[in-house]
Amino acid sequence: MEDVHEEMPSLSIPLQLVGVKGVKMPLVFVRFDERSHYVLPTFDAYIDLPSTMKGIHASRHYEVIAETISQFAMKVGKLEDICEDIAIKLLERHEYASRSYVKAKSEIVFESRVEGSGSTSFEPCILLGKAWASRIGPRERIESRKAVGVSLVGMTACPCVLEYVKERVRSLTNNSLSTELPLATHVQRVTGTIIVEVPKNYDVDAMRLVKIVQGSMSSPTYGLLKRADEGEVVCRAVSNPRFAEDVVRFMVKKILEEFKDYPDSAFFECYVKSEESIHKHDLVAKQRGTIGELRNYLTQAGEG
Repeated sequence: MEDVHEEMPSLSIPLQLVGVKGVKMPLVFVRFDERSHYVLPTFDAYIDLPSTMKGIHASRHYEVIAETISQFAMKVGKLEDICEDIAIKLLERHEYASRSYVKAKSEIVFESRVEGSGSTSFEPCILLGKAWASRIGPRERIESRKAVGVSLVGMTACPCVLEYVKERVRSLTNNSLSTELPLATHVQRVTGTIIVEVPKNYDVDAMRLVKIVQGSMSSPTYGLLKRADEGEVVCRAVSNPRFAEDVVRFMVKKILEEFKDYPDSAFFECYVKSEESIHKHDLVAKQRGTIGELRNYLTQAGEG
């Protein structure tokens, strides 16, 4: 029987990405915060399609993902390493493809100590893995790149409204009340996402990225807070007001501080979504580029 996938399409137009999305796999062990964690990953896997083929062999995608997960069974690995193996195998299995792209995500929970009471709280975040593979040169050798990321929730306090409230306090009290006291402003629940490339011969514990995100916001948030803890979190946020734009800038600066030995060619991506408390819309900010570009930005700003 003829394979319809390999027939000429009615329109001979190549496609950049074709694949499967939302493939759920069973438990695997991953290394996070210097410990082993169970995760239930979900994968998206894509290849490019030449103009001479009508469609991809989609079942091969699922087979490659499942086979790779089986090979990692009972081993402690990294989500980005699993993605890289899948990306390479996709090109080995799809001889007509020249590029592949794989991404994975899974919720993971880490232990956190609440400042103040010292209570133990367990915080969720999304662990991300990405990988790309391509055929290079006349012999079509396969080269790959990978990246690791996290996405988690924190909070910001608006600096604009805080300044307005300070002016109101000065006016109402004839400057008799110190504006250094915690004053009102509106706060937002903010989701921060960082993705950084893991160059060859480098290893990145994703918990380092979690700390960058947390340290870039007005304050972290916690699952468990006693009354005094709640007050401390709010006071800390108000004394450290930041826009979503500020959070992204601090994230990229902290990336450079944390990964000083990274090559200029390594890429990064930072994204912040602020769920606005006094508006019915949200606000987003994003920056992406290479470590070299980031170094140039900070050098020009006199901070490099």
